[in-house]
Amino acid sequence: MHKVDQTSKLISMLSASSIALALALGGDSIHAASQAAGAETKPLRITMVAGVKGDPFYITMMCGAKKEAAKVGAVLNFQAPESFSPTDQIPIVNAVAAAQPDIMLIAPTHDTAMYIPIQQVAETGTKVVLVDTTLQDTTSTVAQVSTDDYQAGVAAARILRDLTGGKGPVLLLNFQPGVSTTEARGKGFLEESKKLGVDVLGEQFGGTDIQKGSSIVSAVLQQAPNLAGIFTTTDFGAQGTIAALRAAQKLGDVKVVGFDASPIMVEQLQAGEIQAIVSQEAQKIGVLGIQQGIKAAKGEATEAGPIKVGTITLTKASIGSPEIASALQQTSCRD
Repeated sequence: MHKVDQTSKLISMLSASSIALALALGGDSIHAASQAAGAETKPLRITMVAGVKGDPFYITMMCGAKKEAAKVGAVLNFQAPESFSPTDQIPIVNAVAAAQPDIMLIAPTHDTAMYIPIQQVAETGTKVVLVDTTLQDTTSTVAQVSTDDYQAGVAAARILRDLTGGKGPVLLLNFQPGVSTTEARGKGFLEESKKLGVDVLGEQFGGTDIQKGSSIVSAVLQQAPNLAGIFTTTDFGAQGTIAALRAAQKLGDVKVVGFDASPIMVEQLQAGEIQAIVSQEAQKIGVLGIQQGIKAAKGEATEAGPIKVGTITLTKASIGSPEIASALQQTSCRD
């Protein structure tokens, strides 16, 4: 009987130990589950680095990204350099690397100079999505979203040929070398113009300097008084072009195809100073960029290749139609 009692006590002790162990393990499991739940509900931190401050294209893209981020409770921080240059953008990107957000959307200001700073951000664990511009080496990024800029240039060549009747020389006023988007627009324009038999005087670069763009157009008008048309790949170039044509009393005589429906360019279109605008869908690029970044942050597969977004052509006749509303850019987000 004594032996049985000892056995019963031993069983009881073992049972108590097993229960305690089970509770301990259960407690750890509950704690781990609680931590996991906390990690899942913690808002994603997203930083968007634009190409340049104050540009309606990037502001409009940010508005689209902001709305999409809000759908999942993510926090979006927007940053932009003073000028479209690696010199101004690199310090911002370095600060992002130090902050280590979950996701960074960025429009690189140069296709090679921005590679190392962006790679350093990716090495911290931040998921990098390229929006608008890109890099020659995209191995440190999880996705790339941009306009189909080559086809945009093709469209501009066809429009300008129709506007001029294919008669007279035309000018390509581009942005600056090393910028993937505008280089693709220029390439599409030049190659399609050649196919169409359009005489392109050449390609010149105005950058963000409106006065420089104006000076370029004025000089070309002096050399080629029969200039029939101009394609400008940015709204900076368009503003310079309009100023030069106005000074030469050539508005309307020289046909202009601009790029991007910023508020000032829409006004110029309505006034008949610009005959057509090939515009990007900036908000859509922002939305798609956020979607790809969130997928990567969750460990889900992103699009393997670059995501290309089409353009919309605006004319004075179509400016009020609902179909082109998504192409109109803004200087602040509308709720």
